[in-house]
Amino acid sequence: MEKSETVTNKTVLAVGAHPDDIELGCAASLVLFKQRGFKVHLLVMTKGEASGNPAVREEECRKSSVILKVDSLQFGNIKDTCVAFNRETVNVIERVIEQVNPGIIFGPTIKDTHQDHQGTGQAVLAAGRRSKKILLYEGASTLRDFIPQVFIDVEHSMPIKLKATQVFSSQLDQSGTFARAYKAIDGLAKFRGYQAGVIAAEAFEVGKFIFDL
Repeated sequence: MEKSETVTNKTVLAVGAHPDDIELGCAASLVLFKQRGFKVHLLVMTKGEASGNPAVREEECRKSSVILKVDSLQFGNIKDTCVAFNRETVNVIERVIEQVNPGIIFGPTIKDTHQDHQGTGQAVLAAGRRSKKILLYEGASTLRDFIPQVFIDVEHSMPIKLKATQVFSSQLDQSGTFARAYKAIDGLAKFRGYQAGVIAAEAFEVGKFIFDL
């Protein structure tokens, strides 16, 4: 990761389709950015009502944001399972980009079996078309053809990521893919770390990356 003193725009925006998507995909990296003096903002497109009580899921998301010490958390208020790559979704993301002016944007990979993740990822790329750096993270339903090109060493921030994801107890109680995903978080970080030559890593595909030299 770039040294913070060489970065002129020290603001990060992370976008997720549902509560817990950001935590699963890039929370450990966001912790590092915060520790290096960046401002970190979150945008969650839905409140996850298709897989739980939306009020509960929103509260879990807010508790997680406190653990991660982010600077703001916003919701897009789009209906769960209906996040399409369209003008509405792009507008929601564009408004937040205009508000916080991020130097780096994180979004979900479009190589995913969940239509909300696909729609969010495509909308991030469209809304951030004037941005210099967009990195796309993996999640519970990411396809096997996800091929990361960027790795962030998260050995020392993984405990905070694990603490943040454990807040989502409404999902931990499920026996399906979400529950398996939480159990696999540590293993995935170690696997990506092995690929990158470090102890633990989060991995990203490049949506866009312009070097400022």
